[in-house]
Amino acid sequence: MSIRAAAAHVAALLVLLLALGGALGPVLRAQEPPRPPDVPDVGIDPDDMDMPDPPHKEISLKGIHVREGETHHGDISAVAPSGTIEGTQDGDLYLWSGPLRISGTVTGDVFYFGSQLDLTGKVGRSIRAASGNVVIDGEVGGNVFAPAGSLLLGSKSHIKGNVTCLGGQFVHHGVIDGTLKFTGGNLILGGKVLEDAEIEADSIQIERGARVEGDIEYSSRNRIDDELKAIAGGDVEFNDRPNIERKDEEEGPGAYVPSKTSIGFKVAFFLASFLFGCALIALFGGHESKVVGALRDDTLRCAGLGFVSILVTIAVCLSAILILTIPFVLIYLVLYVVAMYLAKIPVAIWLGRSILARLNRQSGPYFALFVGLVPLYLVFAIPYLRWPAYFAVIFLGIGATITTYLAHREAKKAAAAMPPAAQQAEPPIAS
Repeated sequence: MSIRAAAAHVAALLVLLLALGGALGPVLRAQEPPRPPDVPDVGIDPDDMDMPDPPHKEISLKGIHVREGETHHGDISAVAPSGTIEGTQDGDLYLWSGPLRISGTVTGDVFYFGSQLDLTGKVGRSIRAASGNVVIDGEVGGNVFAPAGSLLLGSKSHIKGNVTCLGGQFVHHGVIDGTLKFTGGNLILGGKVLEDAEIEADSIQIERGARVEGDIEYSSRNRIDDELKAIAGGDVEFNDRPNIERKDEEEGPGAYVPSKTSIGFKVAFFLASFLFGCALIALFGGHESKVVGALRDDTLRCAGLGFVSILVTIAVCLSAILILTIPFVLIYLVLYVVAMYLAKIPVAIWLGRSILARLNRQSGPYFALFVGLVPLYLVFAIPYLRWPAYFAVIFLGIGATITTYLAHREAKKAAAAMPPAAQQAEPPIAS
């Protein structure tokens, strides 16, 4: 990839991340749970993405539950372990949670960040869901926007607006009254689209019952003009540009321009890191200052311990020659991979706090995390710096975590060894 290509990546990511920062900044500075952020420009009508300011968020440890026969009046905005709407939610639903199941009715919009969304009921307006999996087998009165691992529209689904999906897989067996836009991996088309379809996919599979009443513009690894003309009411056009971009990226030379897919996934990875970081801060906020302090005061030691952890991992892998150790080795490797992924979180907070300190700005850990992730991901987008930066972040993040853990353990040992009289010295009694 040429220097021009790298510059294009960095410029595109910088614009997107700065725009995202503008949207998230006020919430993060207030240290509230972050609201669903804006998404990258993938040719979506801005009117479809309008998001009103949610009411004050609540944090619930029991989950959000509107029981069958009940009606909740007013908007719901919460961070919770799970959500269930079996009755009627008369208003909008803003939810950051684990699984969300809607078998009842939501009269307004649904804004969801979480692991799994299942809709078998009815949503009166639109759905915006950033999730691992989204399953819709009910009615949506407006649009569906889903940057998700997978989106499934079941045979009972009826979307009265447009559908936009950025994800690994999209399966459509229902009815879409508006347009269909898909950018991602695999598309399985077995339902109806009453207007146009714009598809940028790795593979496209057509099933019985598929129908697109308007035009189809598509790109994929293999051309399927005949199959698409059989289901289209309008024209079918093959767009080869994404394939040319992919080829230029793989071969290296040439003026490579990042595609919407590559930019979208990079911003999605950025958001995932930010969300995981927010979760870690919420769970282990008491240790955040200690980990950042270790990075600030003992950077070389942190990097050294991180490097030693790689050597220990290699030794653990070599021990797999003994059959009895194989299960323990697998568990260790899974935990270490998770630690490698999360290593960027303390490094990002450290960078963010350093940047804000130079600007004479005071902020909490959430905003510092966001500010620190921006330069990290910009560096990760530069081809010649990507891997050195990855390893440096892994060494520093894991090393800082180990350093903090060792210091915490030594402090507990010292407290346990201290005589009881020294631990609780009673004041002298005045005579």
